[in-house]
Amino acid sequence: MTENMNTQLTDEILHFLYSHFAFQALHEQEQQQFIAHFQHNAQFKEIVVIASTLQESIVELEAMMPKIQDKDVLLPPETYSQLMKEQTIVSDNIYYVPFGQKGKMYSPIVIALQQSDAMKTMQAFCKATILPIFNLCARQQRDLVVIPFGQTVGKPLYFHHAHLQPQLFSDFIDGNKGGEAQILPALMKARELLQKCPIQNDAELIIITDNHYTDVAALSKNDIGKTLKQLRIDVSVIAMSEKDFEDQPISFADKVLFAEQ
Repeated sequence: MTENMNTQLTDEILHFLYSHFAFQALHEQEQQQFIAHFQHNAQFKEIVVIASTLQESIVELEAMMPKIQDKDVLLPPETYSQLMKEQTIVSDNIYYVPFGQKGKMYSPIVIALQQSDAMKTMQAFCKATILPIFNLCARQQRDLVVIPFGQTVGKPLYFHHAHLQPQLFSDFIDGNKGGEAQILPALMKARELLQKCPIQNDAELIIITDNHYTDVAALSKNDIGKTLKQLRIDVSVIAMSEKDFEDQPISFADKVLFAEQ
């Protein structure tokens, strides 16, 4: 790392980065490129500073996430056989079967991140709470998908094994949808992504919201909660306010964490 890079980021930010599994997973040159990419990004700095001051909340948030061990991955034999068949590569009549992946079959963690006008002042905080999930996914070599939503649903940001690709991470840091939130389309997109995954192991959906969305009637009539349960998708909510959550709850949530606490 160059001396100039050190002068652009505080010791607090650098310490946070170098103690983060997702950052540690990068090669040294990739780490330097990452720092060079974000050293002048004020939003990035604010998010990291918030994350570094939320240590107690981050521990609580990580406790909500499944702590998967290789020995806990138990796929039905027919599911594993089909998965091996789908992933087998044929070249010159030679079959390459990925047996080494047997212990790394985890469903992605999908995050529906509300980015409405009403949430604008909370964006840095909300994104800061996602950083420990990057950390967890990097440890577990697990994919992380962020679905931003406001009045419309944004393009899902797909981080393979939580890899910190600078341009994609920029889309996460700087992205903002705006408008009045509609939550149901984002939940349907999350369900679609998780349904497509051939691995149905500890599937996790996290919803970050202020519980102010315009399609509450449509949500209450839809069977999204029932189908998420049928698919054995664990649903967690990070709500900005306990009162607002009680006024307009997500009834099918398995776990709820309130930001105000």
